[in-house]
Amino acid sequence: MTFIPDPPDQSYFEASPQLSAFCERKLDLGAWAWARPQLERMGDLAVREVAPRAQIADREQPRLVTSDPQGRRINRVDYHPAYREMERIAYGSGMVAMKYTPQEHSDSAPLVGFALGYLFAMGEMGLYCPLCMTDGVARVLTRFGTPEQIARVVPRLAATDREALWTGAMFLTERAGGSDVGANETVARRASDGSWRLTGQKWFCSNVDADAAVVTARPEGAPAGTRGLRAFLLLPRGNDGVTIDRLKDKLGVRSMPTGEVTLDDAPVEEVGSFAAIVEMLNLSRLYNSVAAVAVIGRAIHEARWYVERRNAFGRPVIEWPLAQETMADLEAEHVAAFLMTFETVDAMRRADAGDADAGRLLRILTPIVKEITGKLAVPCASEAMELIGGNGYIEESPLPRLLRDAQVLPIWEGTTNILVLDALRAASKEGLHELILDRIRSHEPARALRLEHAFEQLDERDVRGWVDRLARAYQLALLAEAGYGEHVDRLAARPLGLAPGARP
Repeated sequence: MTFIPDPPDQSYFEASPQLSAFCERKLDLGAWAWARPQLERMGDLAVREVAPRAQIADREQPRLVTSDPQGRRINRVDYHPAYREMERIAYGSGMVAMKYTPQEHSDSAPLVGFALGYLFAMGEMGLYCPLCMTDGVARVLTRFGTPEQIARVVPRLAATDREALWTGAMFLTERAGGSDVGANETVARRASDGSWRLTGQKWFCSNVDADAAVVTARPEGAPAGTRGLRAFLLLPRGNDGVTIDRLKDKLGVRSMPTGEVTLDDAPVEEVGSFAAIVEMLNLSRLYNSVAAVAVIGRAIHEARWYVERRNAFGRPVIEWPLAQETMADLEAEHVAAFLMTFETVDAMRRADAGDADAGRLLRILTPIVKEITGKLAVPCASEAMELIGGNGYIEESPLPRLLRDAQVLPIWEGTTNILVLDALRAASKEGLHELILDRIRSHEPARALRLEHAFEQLDERDVRGWVDRLARAYQLALLAEAGYGEHVDRLAARPLGLAPGARP
């Protein structure tokens, strides 16, 4: 008799009906016919090839090599072959490339790219960060770079052949300020030939050995705060002004190297104002949200597979009422978070196509969806582990890695407090919360009215609660529109942020 179930072997695409349903609703018939085979392939690859390699790459972490055999200082990061194989699958899928390669379904590429990323991130979240950074550098250059920079760099960032590919990074955080980006101390100086050189230290540089990085620095004499910062393009390969000092020993996302970098008169190219960094930061927040719902989806998939096949006290675990309630809570929270995340992805797609209203909606949804999903990923992964029990706690299970990886999601690209303050600014200065309230009003006018009145009397100390209530009401509207009535009934009585399985 087999007491402990074998790991799930179901395609992640088949295990994610909410993904296919969303894409089918948002894409026209031709685009869906183009997208579906790609998603099916990634769903299969993610479970059969990515997930097993992710376990290995997490254990066999990247290593910094600082000297060559002759003792000369170098900046080389060595990776286990498992990581390199995952790179070939991820970049080879075209999830980044399709956004920068003209084609028949270019207008659908942003949504399809994120859908592919969702399936990949179910298997491996660490590498999903470099994918995000590569997309981010390409996005910044196409919007703020010179025609020459775009022609020279973007095709390399959009390559699907790993040997031709340049990966991207964002070197932003410094010891002087994490969330307080305006405290950055890296200095930009003009050389006599008119070129720019950077000097300073960057403290958290994910994908630290990238081929192209967007870096913040303050030109000499520029004003303090973010107003005085500029964005620069750094090409680290062969750049004698760049030194990787060390790699961080992190709680999670261990497969991907995060390091500390010293810039010493490093040559760079100017890209634009701090607005370029904001563009990349907002894209990163959306990637963070997709990673969060992917981690939740994988954790739930593992838990449901297990409790349907594991017996306890004479019958399958899933037949016990409390297990059913916990699983139902998890699945409802996941679908609600998924819909909110991919509605934001779709808003970005429409905004990129010139829809001004979608652009305004994107500005307020981005910090909210990142805050909600990042915060939710940790308790959901923990609850899924608890459903499995001790067999989910050991390192042979993917749950410990998922839980470790999830913990970075409320921290990367803005902590919860920073994000709710961003949302508050978008609401207070531009009234953008009205776009969300309009969607809520069509389903629950009374709830929308209460939120509107609460906003008029809002104190900054209460803003987290108000954003949570706004997000929950928006989720309920999205669930109702998509036909998930059973989840509406379950979540309507549950405050957002309540741990799955707990009763209000």
